Amino acid sequence: MGILQKILSVIVLAAMLIFLLLMTRGNEDTWICAAGKWVKHGSPSSPMPSASQCR
Repeated sequence: MGILQKILSVIVLAAMLIFLLLMTRGNEDTWICAAGKWVKHGSPSSPMPSASQCR
């Protein structure tokens, strides 16, 4: 295996790892129920859920 193939293999592997990390991070823009109140986490596109849903 030549040096260029090794470099290309490392780049492809790194890109695959970065892709997997980004896909498994979860939703960062959501509402979280904490102490009976809805708290913004990130910048959610949906409106705040009703207070009765947070206990």
